[in-house]
Amino acid sequence: MGGYAGKILYIDLTTGNIQAKPLEPEFAREYIGGLGFGTRIYFDLIKGKPDFDALSPDNPFVLMTGPLTGMKMNAVARWALGTKSPLTGFWGDSNVGGYFGAELKFAGFDGIVVTGASETPVSICIDDGRVRTEDAQKYWGKDIYTVNDEIIADHKSESSRRPGQVLAIGLAGENLVKFASVINNKGHAAGRTGIGAVWGAKKLKAIFVRGTGKLEAAHPDRLKELREELREVYDGNITIEALKAFGTASHMDIGIISGDVPVKNWQQTEWDMIDEIGPVAYGEKILTRNKTCYACGVMCKREAEVKEGPFKFEKGPGPEYETIASFGSLCLNPSIESVGKANDICNRYGMDTITCGAAIAFATECFENGLITVKDTDGLELTWGNSEAIVALTEKIGKREGFGAILSEGSARAAKRIGGNASDFLTTVKGLESPMHDPRSAHGYGLAYAVSPRGACHNASLQYPIEGGGMFLPEFEELADEVEQMSSEGKAGLNVLSQDFGMFFSNCAIFCNLGAMILTATQAADMVNHVTGQGYTVEELVKLGRRVWYLKRGLSNLFGARAAHDRLPKRLMTPMTGGPTEGSVPDMDKMLREFYELRGFDENGIPRKGILEELGLAELAELLRGK
Repeated sequence: MGGYAGKILYIDLTTGNIQAKPLEPEFAREYIGGLGFGTRIYFDLIKGKPDFDALSPDNPFVLMTGPLTGMKMNAVARWALGTKSPLTGFWGDSNVGGYFGAELKFAGFDGIVVTGASETPVSICIDDGRVRTEDAQKYWGKDIYTVNDEIIADHKSESSRRPGQVLAIGLAGENLVKFASVINNKGHAAGRTGIGAVWGAKKLKAIFVRGTGKLEAAHPDRLKELREELREVYDGNITIEALKAFGTASHMDIGIISGDVPVKNWQQTEWDMIDEIGPVAYGEKILTRNKTCYACGVMCKREAEVKEGPFKFEKGPGPEYETIASFGSLCLNPSIESVGKANDICNRYGMDTITCGAAIAFATECFENGLITVKDTDGLELTWGNSEAIVALTEKIGKREGFGAILSEGSARAAKRIGGNASDFLTTVKGLESPMHDPRSAHGYGLAYAVSPRGACHNASLQYPIEGGGMFLPEFEELADEVEQMSSEGKAGLNVLSQDFGMFFSNCAIFCNLGAMILTATQAADMVNHVTGQGYTVEELVKLGRRVWYLKRGLSNLFGARAAHDRLPKRLMTPMTGGPTEGSVPDMDKMLREFYELRGFDENGIPRKGILEELGLAELAELLRGK
């Protein structure tokens, strides 16, 4: 099979048992890769006992690459992780770029499955097919940047010029912060849903991987022709040029015009200080150079530095749009330097910047309304725009110190602890804080957040790039007409398409939603076919993606997700009294009713048995609905 390494690695941290299993061709064809592999393997592991705590040894985690990971093409460096989320209690996954996925393929593996838990800190070493666990006590308690450099130095080999790649947790993961991340190469974060806390509970500090193998395409001549075609597609494309010039920070300028950028904990869509954290200010004040993921010419990543002052930090990975908005506009914070510092802390400690920034904005509103005082916040004045307090609280959260320990549980749990009307200030769906894109500016986003298996998420499907106008797929009749963003009409059907094709595109294949949004469905399918030799049609890929979507949804259903969880919070359903989205709110009742009918859900939000059986998910159907 072209593109695949051909093996999946299984490691039991309780027993120390290590086993490499062959990737079966039939399984590869049916599930493609990424979370296609991951959700199926995970389900098979837990189906006999689906009731367990996310931080117990009973919770496995899966790390899977796609068939394109490691190929030298734009926007295919990504890979994915999945497990039960300690933040939400439902299925949790994260999609990440960088270099680790490619290196894992070069080392001979398409994925890693980890079960059990170690009693003492350990790391996993994968060196060209040779696998072992190692004592990691010397790394425990150290930040991710330090661990990354020390592990690479400790595994330096005279026989190999390749330094290898490290995936690690920091203090947040060790301290079981519910939104802890795992991070590759200091800045490529599997950020959402708290996978880093699962690692911390397992006492797994890091995975080191080094490989010298090569990947072969099934049809190299066809792939070469396609590369030439895509070179013309990428050259001069306005979306790609914006990413190259400004990175994801370019959306600060674009999104504020349409009301997509949340301001003051989602209470505003306009702010006269927005330019202070926009792409121009970023470039002038903290940017040092562009960075990229493996073999990708888009180069949307950024390196940043602040050389002096209270927000000084060393040269390292710079903040992305989501981070700029969450620590910036969401908190009315006009200091791009402080945003860079908060990002640096999150990268070193290993924390999701979306949840962290959103939790601080939530706490600031609680402070403003008198629900908490300086006695509760360890003396921090949590006023809007207080850059010093934002940075200080970010560090407290990572260390689980004082008030930071309360926010380290996520804003939904913090609201219960604070009491009063604190829940009015939440932006969570299924316990996961909303990303920095306002569903009042595009109603389909609201439905996407509500029904996403992992909670509020703009990457759980292709709804965001399609409805937002960044992606056009001419192969689908549903997209023949221009999408009216501030309308709820037709958004249920659009979400179904975005989920089904999106599962193939960004969960299984795995394309980058940023660098690959300019591809058509046919071009994406051709790329996979030329690499794997499978000969998929677009229609077949949609059906395969549909199976994976129902499997992800079914896992969250197994963990207790029901119709009541498919709702937006009060704050996101409150209309603006001014600005570009004035008076606009998604009609959630209408969209959910239509979506449930299209998906074959019952009134509890659970797929009906026949739907699941038709997709080859009979065991899931039996668990959810009985015999």
